[in-house]
Amino acid sequence: MATAYREHPLLDRMAEAGVPMVLVNRTTDNRAIPAVVPDEATGIRTAVRHLAVLGHRRIAHLAGPQGLSTGHGRYRAYLDAMAGQGLELGPVVFADGFTEAAGRTAGGELLSARPRPTAVVAGNDLLAIGLLDLLAEAGLGCPGEVSVVGFNDDPMLSRMATPLTTVRIPQREIGGEAARLLLDLMTEPSSAKLLLLPTQLIERASTAPPRTS
Repeated sequence: MATAYREHPLLDRMAEAGVPMVLVNRTTDNRAIPAVVPDEATGIRTAVRHLAVLGHRRIAHLAGPQGLSTGHGRYRAYLDAMAGQGLELGPVVFADGFTEAAGRTAGGELLSARPRPTAVVAGNDLLAIGLLDLLAEAGLGCPGEVSVVGFNDDPMLSRMATPLTTVRIPQREIGGEAARLLLDLMTEPSSAKLLLLPTQLIERASTAPPRTS
């Protein structure tokens, strides 16, 4: 199951009935359901540290929907990462979906913040792309005025006009581990497992040191 919500009554009933299943990329709040997910906390922490090393101090977060573990977990990771870098929280805006359109809408709120953030960590690549479109329309350069980091490393990002710095998740490996775990559960039911697979920061042209005023 790759489309789970944090609160998912159907999956709860399936778990209670002993149906073998594995969650992929997302989890529910019911930790009795096995899942294979990327290490989002480390990924976000690496992204924030990358921006901090470049010299950014006003780092915002364009968060995904909080009803999904990917949105909520990455938001919580941003809070922890900023604290870990000794930085004050930048503005946080919650998008109503993981889409380009939602990224444009929520991104407008971020750009209206004063002082404007010099960098944004987006909850996924589509949100980041929506923000990049908005920056271009507003005449704001990326990374000149605002650096942007995505999450997932969707295909074709390296071919964009401004190739996107992003956190890569091991999509093929997640699928393989989920299949192996499901086969194990089908033959020998056991206690729930949560497998975290490593992420990697992919540095491209959308991040750079902030401009000095």
